[in-house]
Amino acid sequence: MKLAVTGITSGIGERLAEVALERGHAIISALVRQPDRDNVRALAARGVRLVRGDLDDVSALTDVARNADVMVHMAAHVGDWGPPEQFERVNVGGTRNALEATAAARVPRFVQLSSTAVYGRPDRGRVTEEWPTLKSGLPYEDTKTTAERLAFERGAELGLAVVAVRPPIVYGPHDKNFMPRVMAALRHRRFLLVDGGRAPLNVVWVDHVVDVILRAAARSDLGGEAFNVMDDVSERPPSVREVGETIAREAGLPPPSLSLPFPVAMAMGHTLQRAYQLARAERPPPISPFVVKLLTRDVVYDASKATRLLGWKPEVGALEGIAREARRRAAS
Repeated sequence: MKLAVTGITSGIGERLAEVALERGHAIISALVRQPDRDNVRALAARGVRLVRGDLDDVSALTDVARNADVMVHMAAHVGDWGPPEQFERVNVGGTRNALEATAAARVPRFVQLSSTAVYGRPDRGRVTEEWPTLKSGLPYEDTKTTAERLAFERGAELGLAVVAVRPPIVYGPHDKNFMPRVMAALRHRRFLLVDGGRAPLNVVWVDHVVDVILRAAARSDLGGEAFNVMDDVSERPPSVREVGETIAREAGLPPPSLSLPFPVAMAMGHTLQRAYQLARAERPPPISPFVVKLLTRDVVYDASKATRLLGWKPEVGALEGIAREARRRAAS
């Protein structure tokens, strides 16, 4: 299978490149902004053709897509902090340009790396792909929702077979967000438990995400489908407390001890968020309304559809994978 890729220097993108090449697939081209970076040069050394450009450059995207079997679109602006217009330009505008370029290059298939954020962050329930996509008022969530809808709608108009893959929190090799932030919070005794940390924390090992992406990319009969991907396919994920305690134990860090009731944590989150906004801070506050909600929702994302239609099975459960990654990082 010949892949064209955007977002190859993201955590998931780097791992996808490693796994795809190990399995004998060809990444024939990838869009990069900085071809002189070490990890990008390593891709070139393995035969990946690098096209310099960004998601605003349709001609560069068309060049990337040329001669591929499938476009895997992973580039996105991720996080809970930053100007709304940046989320809109990258996540929505970038997806639109990638779709148009894929069609212009006559590539038949398009895999969109989406997110469970498209469900609008419900407060409770077992969420399957049958749930509607909703907006929640936050820039990342709303632009990922708009981008996925655009991929399906515009993709169908262009004759593309579009599949969306929806992971929750991703951890593993090349993760620059979740595990580094959690370990730093534990190290400085700032890991927050809201209402005792009993809510489930939906997480997924990056190799599981990559496996679902590659399985979906190989299929030409799944246009219009979306797939959740989780470590625990249909079981209840570990709690926030269990995840924090596992990482602390395996990495030799102080266990979580800071616990606040939901109303206090939410009030603190609003106060800190407003203060950081007024200060025009470049980094998000340690506690925000987004973080508090993420740590308290009684939601399970069910990934059994991927096992049924793609033949995919997770290699490890969440706590086993979390423990493995915490040990690896502590030893590095």
